[in-house]
Amino acid sequence: MSPTAPVEVYTTSNVLLDSLVEAGIKRAFVNLGSDHPALLEAFAHRKKYGLDSLEIVTCPNEMVGLSAAQGYAQVTGKPAAVIVHVDCGTQALAGAVHNVSTCRTPVLIYAGASPYTQDGELAGSRNEFIHWLQNAVDQPQILRQYMRHVGEIRSGKNTKQVVNRALQFAKSEPMGPVYVWGQREATEEHIDPASVPKVRKDIWSPVELSPLNDSSVARIADSLLRAKQPLIITSYLGRNPLAVSALTSFVDLTSIPVFQPTLSTVNLPFDHHCHVGVAFGGRWEVVEEADVILIIDSDVPWIPLHTKPREDAEIFHLDVDPLKERMAFASYPALLRAKTDAATALSQLHAYISSSPSFSTSATKSAIDARRAELIEKHQKAMSELVKLEQVPSDGVMTSSFIVGMYRRLTEEMKVESLVCNEAISNVWNHIIPKRANSLISSGASSLGWALGAAIGATQGSHDFPSPSSAKNDLVTVFVGDGSFIFGVPSAAYWMARRYETPFLTVVFNNGGWKSPKLSLLGVHPSGLGASGQTADLNVSFGPSDSLNPDYGAIAAAAGGAWCKKVLKAQELESAMREALRVVREEKRCAVLDCWLSRF
Repeated sequence: MSPTAPVEVYTTSNVLLDSLVEAGIKRAFVNLGSDHPALLEAFAHRKKYGLDSLEIVTCPNEMVGLSAAQGYAQVTGKPAAVIVHVDCGTQALAGAVHNVSTCRTPVLIYAGASPYTQDGELAGSRNEFIHWLQNAVDQPQILRQYMRHVGEIRSGKNTKQVVNRALQFAKSEPMGPVYVWGQREATEEHIDPASVPKVRKDIWSPVELSPLNDSSVARIADSLLRAKQPLIITSYLGRNPLAVSALTSFVDLTSIPVFQPTLSTVNLPFDHHCHVGVAFGGRWEVVEEADVILIIDSDVPWIPLHTKPREDAEIFHLDVDPLKERMAFASYPALLRAKTDAATALSQLHAYISSSPSFSTSATKSAIDARRAELIEKHQKAMSELVKLEQVPSDGVMTSSFIVGMYRRLTEEMKVESLVCNEAISNVWNHIIPKRANSLISSGASSLGWALGAAIGATQGSHDFPSPSSAKNDLVTVFVGDGSFIFGVPSAAYWMARRYETPFLTVVFNNGGWKSPKLSLLGVHPSGLGASGQTADLNVSFGPSDSLNPDYGAIAAAAGGAWCKKVLKAQELESAMREALRVVREEKRCAVLDCWLSRF
């Protein structure tokens, strides 16, 4: 056996923490295990000597931890770290791996691995029975297809290079998660601090996207100027707040309508007259009517089974990921595709059009003015229709439109600027009428359970990197379905919210189960047995009676001291929501409104 280690040693794990801090990582969401003894020592070392350190956020569940890191990066644009335990912790990241990859969100995931020696040949050799059981044949393979990069730490002497290279991938478009791992002997290696090469972090800059070339700018802009019914489609352009400003300026100039299907963030303020709607399914007539379509940062600009553009439509596609490299199949027509930054491309198009002789003609100006007037009229009509949907239901049974409308009116009355993490029904987007970039976000993907953790990370991110937009978020709210609430591991999430003082309001849209699978059934088998039979037979409801539904507020109260209220009738909602808002803002603790919709 090796001699007893000195009281204090400097190991690869110390270098790892140094690397993260020097790279600008401010938070690590962690769930620690037997592969991390040296890391625990390194934590204690940094605290003893008062070194700049990461804020460590203990996460009782790994998926909640990665969801928190995603929410953090979504509002800041900067990566957080997630530290998990061998193959088990890696697998426990669960569906959050899909979310963070599909949403193109930068996160660094670090995991240790079981030792590979057993007789004390090296520091960190196997000394617990689980080291045999957790020795996966290919641990990174668990999530390799979702990662932008996988790196292995083999020595403390080049750990800084390994970490910085991983972050370089994470922050280069299309951004996303990276996985760094190291076996216990490597992380326990004793290092002379003087032997660790200094690394200039500025040389590990991410790869920049290219602007459009001049011919592409001219081709797209001239087509838009000639178009009778132009259309812009975007879903995640708003990940970059600068792109939201650029798009707003561009449509102010051109009055081109903007359609936001399958969106995950605010791409154009919803009170702008050029905003012509959102959609997640069905037929999208606005796409079918367009003669020129400019797609900017969108994975699903339309669903071909339901919607097809005109045969003569000219289609252009600008994206950080135009080939959709991580999708097994994706096929959308385009005359021109470019891997480019939306804000830069829109600024180029703006400059070209504003100086184009064609733009100055009376015919063009007249056409733009007419389009603007038509869009304003349609937008005003759409807003009035939304307000009608928000009225108190005559039968007293709450609708999602009524609930979201109530929230918007109360927060406007209280002059509260809120960030909404939406993992509920799609019409939340319409009724919130978001006006700021990053004021309403979703997971950007389809693995449920993101919102509760994301609310924690988003709150912490606003503290770590205050900006003109994030600083305004004096309230964080989660809209979540009852099924998604359970997926979010509320016992872990509300405990974290209490410990780390990140209170948020949760509104549960409780319809008694998972309605989405039934809607999928109806889309394929509209007249089948499932369509006409009992919903209980489909195994997607929480019945067999309403009394057996979980008490969601009680879960949050037990785990994190949350205030909770079950709201059964529409007439009860306003007073309950006012009190919930007061609790979160004044008492600084979570509140849960369990709002009952009609059963399905």
